[in-house]
Amino acid sequence: MAIDVKQIQLRLTDLSLKVIRDQCFYIDPAWQQAELAEAILRFIRLAVQDQSSPLLAIGISVAVPVNSQTGEILALPYSKFSIIHGINFKALLEEHFACPVTLDNDVNWATLAEKSLGIAKNVSDFVFIYFGEGIGAGIYLDNHLIRGSTGISGEIGHIMVNNKENLQDFVSNHHLQQALEEGVDLTGHPAISQIGSTLATIAAVINPKMFVLGGPMTKYPQFIPAIIKQTQPQLFNEVSFIPSNAPNYAPLNGVQAGTYELALSSFGLPSPPEAE
Repeated sequence: MAIDVKQIQLRLTDLSLKVIRDQCFYIDPAWQQAELAEAILRFIRLAVQDQSSPLLAIGISVAVPVNSQTGEILALPYSKFSIIHGINFKALLEEHFACPVTLDNDVNWATLAEKSLGIAKNVSDFVFIYFGEGIGAGIYLDNHLIRGSTGISGEIGHIMVNNKENLQDFVSNHHLQQALEEGVDLTGHPAISQIGSTLATIAAVINPKMFVLGGPMTKYPQFIPAIIKQTQPQLFNEVSFIPSNAPNYAPLNGVQAGTYELALSSFGLPSPPEAE
């Protein structure tokens, strides 16, 4: 299950990874926190109610930083998804469905999907950047996902770019989404300039081999070329810019893979070897 500001994506599979259900539910903006939690429980119950086999594991992707071990949502300033703060999905779902639960933020799951199934499968050092309602990064170095001491590594959308705005608010306030929809030339656009500076800083600090670009904004044909044009002159080492193969479903694909591994582990089975 992938939960973001506007919708809940739900996918139910069996142990052969055959998809039984693939559904999307929209979040009512009028919902309070308790109503959101109850809706999630209801959606899962509806998905499994006609299944004869038991529910072996649940995986959750949330569009906010989270401690993947404890399930605690980590509230950050200026969050656009505050309704989710205070819900511990790990505890909630383990109590109601009596099965193990794995949990992480959406960008980390998308990063793991790119490593296990996507364009970065053979890359040991890369950064996945998500561009959508928010902006976030998944950092994968030396073949390890970097979460940080409290789970907020990669929250680049919350970097302050001036005294009043963080990066994702700056991008929103300069109407980048509208410019993309209108198909205008993005040369010199303030949001593109700021994103380029941020990516150049990440490249200098982390030294990745590749940036994988995903999220809804990347579907617009002028977006990625504008990012590359703005960022490359600021780099002093070679970095590839590659679009994600699944820009809108990478978090769901990642959480599916993680949940499958968790389900196998409940039988004491290892994950299947990757195909050569």
